[in-house]
Amino acid sequence: MKNRVFILIKPKLQKIIRNMFPVRGKNNIIINKGTLFNVKYDIIGDNNVIEISKGAVLSNMMIFMRGNNHHLKIGEYVKYKRGSVWFEDENCVIEIGEKTTIESAHLAVTEPKRKIIIGYDCMFSNSIEFRTGDSHSIIDNETKKRINFAQDIIVGNHVWIGANSIILKGAKIGDNSIVGINSIVTKAFPNNSIVSGIPAKVIKDKVDWVRERINYS
Repeated sequence: MKNRVFILIKPKLQKIIRNMFPVRGKNNIIINKGTLFNVKYDIIGDNNVIEISKGAVLSNMMIFMRGNNHHLKIGEYVKYKRGSVWFEDENCVIEIGEKTTIESAHLAVTEPKRKIIIGYDCMFSNSIEFRTGDSHSIIDNETKKRINFAQDIIVGNHVWIGANSIILKGAKIGDNSIVGINSIVTKAFPNNSIVSGIPAKVIKDKVDWVRERINYS
């Protein structure tokens, strides 16, 4: 059966350099209103949707999908400089809120109906990793049942994540929070917190942050 790929573009808002479109399946839709530099697609499946909003700039990254009914939504004025987004199984969602900036990250959503939701005006440093699942099964020897099913990851608005941090299934990071470098986040944390460590824990609360460096006390 022939591939059916719908690509809806506003040409004045799009600049594509060496962009590849290997898409196999039916009724896959790519709506791009942003600017793409060296972005590659690797899609096998049906009814998948990619939405890239106006003002978004993506570069040096892979959009990988296996399965059906996935949805990737990149908000307005997002800057995603390097990395990948990765979908497996069915009905998964990745959403990145407007004005979020990502130096480099791998965002992997796996297992049916799981999602990664990132709020607006977040700031991610280098080598960030998100994983909703473990990609393999852990079995309880007594019950013979699997015990490590995937869970959603939710990042609030205006969250700063330091370099080399890993955000795992079930993590929920509250608004205006900060994740220290080299942290592993595995659970929920409240708004306005600094969390750090392996596993991460709250080291300070009642904080906020700004992108500008303030040189006075």
